[in-house]
Amino acid sequence: MSNALTTSPKFFSSVSSTNSRFQSSSGGDRDGLLQPRTNGLRSGSFSGISGNSGVVYSGPGSFTSALRTNAPSIHTTMDADPGSPSTPETPERQLEELTQQLNREIKFKEGAENMLQALDSKKLKEAKVARNKAEMELSAVNSKIAQLRYQMEAIKNPKESPLSARGGQAADNLLGNPIIPLSNGTNFDEQLSTLEGEAESPTYSLSDILQSLEEKGRKPEFYVEKANSLVLLFKRHPMLKYDLIWSEFGQRVQSMLLHENREVVAAGYRITRYAITDIESLRTIRKLETDYLTICSLAKDPKNTVEREQALKFVRAFLEVKGGVNEISRGVVRVIVSCAEQESDRLRGICLETLAELLILDASLVVSAGGIRILSQVLYEGPYELSDALSLAFLYLLDLPATRKYIRAGHDMEVVFSAFTDSYAKPNVEEKLRSSAKVITTMLKSWPGLICLSMFEMRALRSLVDSLRIPSSGVRDIILELLFDIFRIKSPSWSSSFLAGRRLTTYGRVANLKSESRDSSTTKREDKTQSNLVEHFTALLLAVFVEAGLLQSLMTLVEDNTDPAIVRKTTLLLGEVLKLASRLLPTTYNVKIQILPELFSSASRFGVDRFAASSAVYQIDSLNRTLHRSLTTTAAAQRLSLDDDRRGQRQVEQVKIKLNMQIDETHFRTLLMDCGVLGSSNYSKWNWDMITEIIQGPLGNWKRLEEAKSTKFLKRLLSFYRPFKHKFSDILNTKPNQRYVRVGCALFTTLLGSPEGVKYLGGNKLLFQISECLAQLDPMSGITSSDPILSRARLADTLSSGYFTLLGTLSSDHKGLQMMQTHKMFNMFYHLSELADREDLIIGFLSPMDYTLEGHPRIIFSKALQTGIRSVRLWATNYLRGLILAANSPLTLNTKHHETSQWAITQLVTQLYDTDVEVCETAVKILEEACNVTHNLEFVVQCCPALDHLGEIGAPLLLRFLSTSVGYHYLNELDYIEKEMDDWFHGRNDSYVLTVEASLARAFADDEPLRKKEIDKDAMSFVPPHFYRELARTEEGCLLLKEKGHFEEFAWYIREHGLESEDIEIVTKVKGCLWAIGNIGSMPLGAPFLDEANIVEAVINLAENSQVLTLKGTAFFVLGLISKTMQGLEILLEHGWDGTTTTMGESLGFCVPLKLGQLLSIQPWEHISDDTNVKGRPALLSSNPDNDPMNNKILTSIVNLSNHILESAATKELMKLKQTHSPYFQNPVLYRQVMKILESYRFRLHVRRQIIELFPKFVLEEIVRFGMKDLIAHEARIRGSSQFPEEEFTVS
Repeated sequence: MSNALTTSPKFFSSVSSTNSRFQSSSGGDRDGLLQPRTNGLRSGSFSGISGNSGVVYSGPGSFTSALRTNAPSIHTTMDADPGSPSTPETPERQLEELTQQLNREIKFKEGAENMLQALDSKKLKEAKVARNKAEMELSAVNSKIAQLRYQMEAIKNPKESPLSARGGQAADNLLGNPIIPLSNGTNFDEQLSTLEGEAESPTYSLSDILQSLEEKGRKPEFYVEKANSLVLLFKRHPMLKYDLIWSEFGQRVQSMLLHENREVVAAGYRITRYAITDIESLRTIRKLETDYLTICSLAKDPKNTVEREQALKFVRAFLEVKGGVNEISRGVVRVIVSCAEQESDRLRGICLETLAELLILDASLVVSAGGIRILSQVLYEGPYELSDALSLAFLYLLDLPATRKYIRAGHDMEVVFSAFTDSYAKPNVEEKLRSSAKVITTMLKSWPGLICLSMFEMRALRSLVDSLRIPSSGVRDIILELLFDIFRIKSPSWSSSFLAGRRLTTYGRVANLKSESRDSSTTKREDKTQSNLVEHFTALLLAVFVEAGLLQSLMTLVEDNTDPAIVRKTTLLLGEVLKLASRLLPTTYNVKIQILPELFSSASRFGVDRFAASSAVYQIDSLNRTLHRSLTTTAAAQRLSLDDDRRGQRQVEQVKIKLNMQIDETHFRTLLMDCGVLGSSNYSKWNWDMITEIIQGPLGNWKRLEEAKSTKFLKRLLSFYRPFKHKFSDILNTKPNQRYVRVGCALFTTLLGSPEGVKYLGGNKLLFQISECLAQLDPMSGITSSDPILSRARLADTLSSGYFTLLGTLSSDHKGLQMMQTHKMFNMFYHLSELADREDLIIGFLSPMDYTLEGHPRIIFSKALQTGIRSVRLWATNYLRGLILAANSPLTLNTKHHETSQWAITQLVTQLYDTDVEVCETAVKILEEACNVTHNLEFVVQCCPALDHLGEIGAPLLLRFLSTSVGYHYLNELDYIEKEMDDWFHGRNDSYVLTVEASLARAFADDEPLRKKEIDKDAMSFVPPHFYRELARTEEGCLLLKEKGHFEEFAWYIREHGLESEDIEIVTKVKGCLWAIGNIGSMPLGAPFLDEANIVEAVINLAENSQVLTLKGTAFFVLGLISKTMQGLEILLEHGWDGTTTTMGESLGFCVPLKLGQLLSIQPWEHISDDTNVKGRPALLSSNPDNDPMNNKILTSIVNLSNHILESAATKELMKLKQTHSPYFQNPVLYRQVMKILESYRFRLHVRRQIIELFPKFVLEEIVRFGMKDLIAHEARIRGSSQFPEEEFTVS
C-alpha cells in the first residue's frame, strides 16, 4: 500500500540498518578512534582528554553496527630522557614528563588488572595472598594516576585548576561555583570530564587542539588523540562548530587527510564529519577537494577498514543535511557502487544501504552512477537481509512518472519471481525462496507493486500461481505461505490438527470456536460506519489472484496426492479463500468462484483421477462446514450467537442448581461423606468437584445449611482458607490451583445468600484473620510481621492474592460490604493506598472489587485513580474500559450496570485532567470507544469535558461529539466547529493524508519494531476519524456544510487537478479532497452531496487513469467509502463497479470494478538507462586542451580498463607508459582528467585502485593545496582582505 511510498529516507535507513549480517563489518561511532600500531608496545584502549567515555553517541553519518579494524589500539608512549632534570623548567617539558609517568602507571594498572583476572581462575586458598597484593598495587596505581592527571590539569589551566589556588577555593564557594568532590567509588575519568567541561573555555580548548594539530613530525597517535579530543569538544559544545574559520580549520583537516597513517586519515574524516553544520559548510568542505580524497580512500585495499569506514560515514553525513544530497558528486557514488559490487568487501552492506537512501533522495544521481544494476541484483541474489528493505526504495520510485522511468518495466521488479519459476531447472536454496517470497509480499502490499505486477496481462502473478504446478514440495509450501500472508488469513486453532492428518470429527472444535468468539467479543466494538481499508485492499488482491488463475492451480494441487501434507494445506487455503471471497467480494465474483466447476467436473468423470477429485470435494465440504461455525456475517450476529450460547449455558446451570437444592437429607449426608471433608483435615484428599457441587446446590437451601453447620464441613472448609493456618495461603499460585479460589468465592456467595450464612460467616475467624493480614502492612495499625501474608513475594508466588478475590465477592453484596466495614478493612486500605512502593497491593485489592454498588470500593478506586503513582493511575484508567464494556454487554443491560457505566465514564472524564500525558491519552481512547454506544456518547457530552489543554490528543473525542445533535450544539456553543472547519479546509486535510498512509503502513508492516507502546494493527486498518464525516452525521452539520460550500470546493479541485502527476503538493491536496468527499459520502445524510456535485464519475476517472499510483489507490479507497450507502452503491453500479452487501442488503463498504483492467491499467514507460548511455561522458580529445598524443594514449588506455576484454592489454600498456613516461603521471591536469573518467565509466574496485596508484601521492597533495588557496581567497574576500601568508599553503 502506501507504506512504501510515504516512507522517508530516515525511516528507510532505520529499517535497513537493522540487518544483522552487516553489523559485524562496520560500526557505529565511538568516542575515540583506535590508535595505530606501534612496535614494542602493548595493545590497549586509548582515552582522549576526557578519558574513556561510556556514552553511546551516534554521530552524523553513523550506522548501527560495531566498529572493527585490523589495527589494534595502543597507549600513547613517549621516550623518557634519562638526562633530564627532575623538575623541568618549562610547562611543556613538565607536561611531557608527566605524560610519560602517566603512561607507565597506566601500564602498571593494566598489569595489576590482568593479574587479578588470572587469579580468578585459581582456587581461593592458593590465590588469597597474591590477590591481596595485586589489589593493593591496583589501589596505589589508581591513586598515582589520579594525582598525575590533576598535576597535568594544574599545568594546563593554572588559574582555573583546583590545585593552583587552594586559598581561592573559599572565594569560589562564596561565588556559588560548584565543587566536584572526589569520592572513592566515583569514576575519575567522568569527574575529570566534568571538571574540564566547567572549568575550561571551549574556545580556548578548540584553539589549543588546533595548534596541536598544526605541529609537524609528531607520532600518529598524537594526532589521533587530539582528533578524539576535538570530537568530544564538539559533542559537549555543539554550537562551537558554527564559529569555525575554515581557512584555518581546513588546513588541519587536509594535513590529516593527506597523512601517511590510515588511522590519522580516519580521524581527519571524523572531525570533518562532526564539523558539518549546514549546506554551506558542505560546500566549503568540498572546496578542500574532499571528493578526490574520499574516492581515493574508498578505493583503497579492504584491509584499510578504519579509513574506508570513516570515509563512508563522512559521505553519509551529507544525507543528514537538508539539500546535502546535491553536494554528493557522481564520482563518489561511483566508488560506492564499486564497493557494493565487491561481494567480499566488509562495507558492502552499508554501501548498499547508502545507495538505497540515495535512490530515494536523488534517483537520477544513482542511475547516472550505475547503481540501479547492483540494487536490482541484490533483490534477486541477496544479501537476503537487505532485499526486503531495498524493495521499498524501488516501490518509492514506481509511484511517480518522474521517477518511474528509472525502473525497467517488467524486469527490475519481476526478477524476484524467477526464484520460483526457475526452481525446477535450477533448484534454489530455501533461504533464497523465502527471501524472494518476502519481497513479493512487500510488493503486493503496496499500490505501486500491485499495479506494476499486474502489467502485461498479469504476467508476473500468473507465473507465481503457475509455479504451484512445479512438483516441488518446498516451492509449493513457500508459495502457499505467501498466499496465506498476503490474504491475511489467520488459520483457526484447529488447523494444526487438520494439517497433521486427523479427521475433523476427532477433536473438539466447537469449544475452540466458542473460545475464539469469546476472545473476539472482548475487543472493542467498532463503529458500523467505519470502513476497513485493509480488508478492502484484500478484496482487490483476492479478485486479482482469482483472475490470475489461483483457484485452478489450487484445485490441480488438491488432486495431486504426491504429498498429503501439501494437499491438506492447499485444501485449508482453498476453504479459507472461498470463505474470504464470500465475505469480501461482490456476488458477481462469487457466482464464478464458489461452485469450483473444474473440481466437480473431475469428480464426476470416471477415471483414475476421479477418486482424488472426489476426496478433495469431500475434504473441502467438511472443512467449509467447520469453517462455517466460525463465520459470522456481522459483529452483531456474532455477539447474538455468543449471547445465545451463554444464555443457554446459564439456564442449564440454574436448572442443575435448583435440582441439587431439592435433594433429601440422606442424599445430602452421602455427599458430605463422599467429598472427604468430614473424614480428613488434609485438603489434598478432598473431592473439590463434589465440594463445588455441594456449595452451589444443597447449601442454597437453608435446611441443608443448618445440617452442614452441625457437622465439621463448613468449619474445616473455612479453616482451610484462614491465613494463619498456612494451608490456602501457602499453596503455589498456578493455574490448576486457582480452583481453590473459585470454590472460596462460591462459598462466600452461598453464605451471603441467606441470613444464617451471613451470621455464620460474620462470626468465623476467617474475616478477622484477613483483616489482621491487612493490618500487618498498615503503618497506622501498630501490628508488624517479619513475613506478612500479603508481602510482595507471597502475592506473586502463592494463593495469598486469592484473599483479594474473596473480598471482591464480599463487595458485590451490601451485607458483604457491611462485614468488611465492621472489620475496618476499608480504613486500613485507605492507609495502604498511600504506599508508593506497593502498587501490587493496590492493584491486587482494586481489580477484583465489585463497583456496581455505592460504597468504599468506589471511593478507594477514585483515590488511586487521582492520587496514586503513575503506574497505578494508568492501570486504573485502563481498568475502567472493562467496566464500560461489561456494562454495555447485552447480558448485563439493566439499571444497575447502566449506572456503573456512567460512574466509570465520570471517572474517565476526571482523568482527562491528569498531569501525565499518557494517562490523558488513554482516557481519551477509552472514552472514544465508549462513544460508539449512543447513550454513552450523550452522557459524555452531558459531563461537558474541557479538552482544549490536550490539543491533538483530545481531537478525536471532540470529533465524536459531532455525531449527535446534543454534541453539535455543545461544541457550537464553544465556537469549536467554525474554527475546526476552517482549520481542516485550509490544511488539516493534507495532514490527514499522511495520517491515513502511516496507519496503513503500520497495518501492513510484517515485522513492526518493538516499541514502548504496542500498536493495535487492527485499529490501524480502519479509516481514522475525519471532521467532515462526523459533521455529516447530523442534519445540523450537513446544513453548515452546505452553507460553507466546502464540498463543492473539494469537487472542483478534484476535477481541475486530479490528473496532476508532477507537483507533489498538488497531488497531496487532491488526496486530501478525495478523503473529505469520501468521508462525507459514506454517511446517509452526506450521500446526496455526491449526486448534487456529480463527483463520483470524476473519482472513478482518477482511479482508472491517474499516473500517480498511490493516487489511484486513494481513489479506490474513497470509492469504497462511497459504497457504504445505498445511494452511492447505485451510482457505482451505473459506472461498472460492484459492491459487497450482506444477505440483508446492507453495504459493507467494499467495491471492485467489474473489469479489473480498468483499475490496474498502466501503460509501459520509456526507460532511461544508466551508465551504459554515452551521454554525459567526456570526449577524450576535447578534454585534453593541449592535444598531447601521449596524454590521449594514457586516457584511452584507462578507458579501456572499463572493458573486461581490453582490460589485460590496457593494464600492460599503462605499466609500460609509466616506466617510460613517468613525468606524465605527475601532471595534476591529467590527474583531474583521469578522475573525470573514473566518474563517467564503470570500473571494478581493484581497477579503480590500480588507476589511482598510477599517480604519486604528491600530485593529489598539489591539487589539494590549490584548492586550499581558493578557499582562503574566498574567505579573505568575505572579510575584505586579500593578503594571505604563504606558509599557510604547506601541507604535511
